[in-house]
Amino acid sequence: MEINTKIELCNKCGSLPKLIENSVQLGTTPFIFIGESPAKDGWINSKKAFYNTTGKLQGSGRVLEKLLNNIGLSISDIYFTECCKCIIEDRKKLEKCSQNCLPILEEQLNLLPCKIIITMGLHPTQALLKTKIKKFADYVGKNFDVIMCNKQYLLIPIYHPSPLNPKGYKENIPIFENLKSYI
Repeated sequence: MEINTKIELCNKCGSLPKLIENSVQLGTTPFIFIGESPAKDGWINSKKAFYNTTGKLQGSGRVLEKLLNNIGLSISDIYFTECCKCIIEDRKKLEKCSQNCLPILEEQLNLLPCKIIITMGLHPTQALLKTKIKKFADYVGKNFDVIMCNKQYLLIPIYHPSPLNPKGYKENIPIFENLKSYI
């Protein structure tokens, strides 16, 4: 069964995923950014990661775009998807929903040429490392080798680039500087 069909038919979390044309934004870099879950008015509807349906760059997108611009890239250059495939309105459900969607996420990653995974925040990091994280700061910016579907990846967690996150920009700058070496 095609990945997008699996996403559309899934109801493990109790939320119905939106109908989507493509659950991954394709890019040109060797890395893929993985967010937590789609925003209500986000890219599932706009068809462009980090943009709303009116074509406006959303808050997290503005922070991420600024970080990417620092290393000569933009949002349109990156591969992107979310750990959770449906809109999760109750953040308390993110951990469980991340685990529910992990098989689909692994299947998506296996189809892409990306070798480096940039997880944006706690939940995608926990899901892909398959561990409960007590202190996320101990993981941010560190390199982790992971194997999924017999493919090896380098996983690098970053602070979520939300404008509400005080670490979302400044604390991520050195991590993005290090990403330059992979471009």
